[in-house]
Amino acid sequence: MTAPPRRTTWPVNRAASRSGVPLGIRPDSWRAAAVDAFAMLRDLILPRGCAGCDMPDAVLCPSCTDDFDHDLARPMPGTVTGLAHACAVYTGAARRAILSWKDHGDEECDEPFARRLANTAMRSGMMSDDETSGRESRPLVSSSSRNRPSQPIVLVPAPSSRASMTRRGRWHMRAVAERTAAILRGHGIAVEVRPWCRTVNVAAKSVETMSSAQRNARIRGNIVVTDPAACHNRTAIVVDDIITTGATMRQCVGALTDQGARVVGALALASVQRDDAA
Repeated sequence: MTAPPRRTTWPVNRAASRSGVPLGIRPDSWRAAAVDAFAMLRDLILPRGCAGCDMPDAVLCPSCTDDFDHDLARPMPGTVTGLAHACAVYTGAARRAILSWKDHGDEECDEPFARRLANTAMRSGMMSDDETSGRESRPLVSSSSRNRPSQPIVLVPAPSSRASMTRRGRWHMRAVAERTAAILRGHGIAVEVRPWCRTVNVAAKSVETMSSAQRNARIRGNIVVTDPAACHNRTAIVVDDIITTGATMRQCVGALTDQGARVVGALALASVQRDDAA
């Protein structure tokens, strides 16, 4: 299922050109300057709309941003906390925004989505060393060494199939995980991103057209860890876009745990609410 026709969106972040030079900063080459100038002209002629509701001149308007300001817990066996946390219910404006970002190249959503993921991560307590105890977890935002893990917590983006990455032109979860990690580091939390999980022999397929049993059968045994030695004894959190049946997350958790990682929990932008989604 695809998103309905909507206002023009753009895969290029207006805050940074394809050259990587932020707007307003003098670029090193005339080509970068031309790209920036074109982006500014384009935005004047064809302004974008909110990814969720089409409100003019907004990447994600305040109302749609609020739709992602939740902490929806789902069971996630094999993790230390036993939970996956989602920022929104996968319906309405939240669903439209994710589809615009994921399948229609709206890369400007990376920033607001990363902020929602970072907020949910801190609010859930997964960034704390208290998650294995019976005490209330505290977000790891202070500089106290007592609360810090010995190594940075690792965000592991859920893998996409090769066909999906070719179609989209990027690994969208890795991009948003990198931005999420940067935001968390800004709060004093030691976090890094490692793309340890990859798919093998998995064809692209819409998450909305498959039952729980079909999704489990599709990916069973087809998610592998690319660097087993590196993830041994590391604390990790799996990050995905949508929890539909939970099959992808469970396979990632299992693959990482089998290689000695300590998977605290999982994060997602949204969770489908239906009887067979568990």
